[in-house]
Amino acid sequence: MAATDFNDRIRFGSLYEMYGALLTEKQRQCLELYFCEDFSLAEVAEEMQVSRQAIHDLLKRVEQTLEHYEEMLGFLQHMEKTRRLTEEAATILDGAAEAGNNAKNDRAGSKDRNINLARLREILQELQEEGR
Repeated sequence: MAATDFNDRIRFGSLYEMYGALLTEKQRQCLELYFCEDFSLAEVAEEMQVSRQAIHDLLKRVEQTLEHYEEMLGFLQHMEKTRRLTEEAATILDGAAEAGNNAKNDRAGSKDRNINLARLREILQELQEEGR
């Protein structure tokens, strides 16, 4: 499996987690069998009493539907941005705590702390704006 296939599956799983409740029961059942239970297309088709091609087409349509929901609502993008900013803020805070433990009051350290604090303020402002 290529890296992009793996990343595509991760994204598809994230989209399903975010928007799965908006799908029909049949769509959810198909996805559960194929992705969660690791059934083959033929096995899903047999379980759902349709053709293999019908399952293939259904999976493609569901993928397009989930991408459409994300395009319209953007919840996954919002969640990923919030996670990224939170991780960056945590890194800055960890660095500040470590610098505080080493407690060297030189000018370079003071300048770095000011830059980090300014970035931390920017992150908090972005998170606040995202929350609105």
